[in-house]
Amino acid sequence: DYIAPIQGYKKEVKILNDKEAKILANYLHTEQNPRWKIALLTVLFMGLRRGELAGLEWKDIDYENKAMTISRSVQDIIGFGLITKELKTENSKRTISMPDKLIDYLKEYEVWWLNQKKYLGDRLGDTDRLFCTEDGTDISPGLFRVWLQKTLAKVDLPKVTLHSLRHTFATHALTSGVDAKTLSRILGHTNASFTLDTYTHVTTDMQDKAAEIVGGFMSDFI
Repeated sequence: DYIAPIQGYKKEVKILNDKEAKILANYLHTEQNPRWKIALLTVLFMGLRRGELAGLEWKDIDYENKAMTISRSVQDIIGFGLITKELKTENSKRTISMPDKLIDYLKEYEVWWLNQKKYLGDRLGDTDRLFCTEDGTDISPGLFRVWLQKTLAKVDLPKVTLHSLRHTFATHALTSGVDAKTLSRILGHTNASFTLDTYTHVTTDMQDKAAEIVGGFMSDFI
């Protein structure tokens, strides 16, 4: 039987608050597993989707211009396995700025990655992926979730998904003053209105705060 979906209902994605996000970031600074460290920090700092993270290649990292290009995504499709898809739309395929701290982490990771490639030799093949298996094949995006859950358990933080880290990034970006149009571009959304609709709970709080500021300002004239 066909059951029509409930219209207008959205399940709110759980995010990490300011304190929890800082705890995670501080812990990741000391994480001994290089792949766990960089994968989770990249989502926390950039808000990438897990498929986009799995598809990242070193040629996408531009240290000189402090930019990262998102142009492909790895998907795990039942019956077909892992498939890499080039992002086609103008919104999903994008180049976004990287914070200096993440650049420092990426440079450290690249040194480890090159040493690992030298050590594994022909087994690793000619892959350029930041994250791959020891034989150079694509990594399942679902593995990032495993890394996240194990990391959260180490620091006694709430169990959230990798998508929650993307929402954590977006929420804190908005509350820190990043405008919706810019954030929409960073996240690869279709347009700014979709971003605003997705983060209604944040923008409502921001509107309330704006009303208080304007009210306080205007009271000087009344």
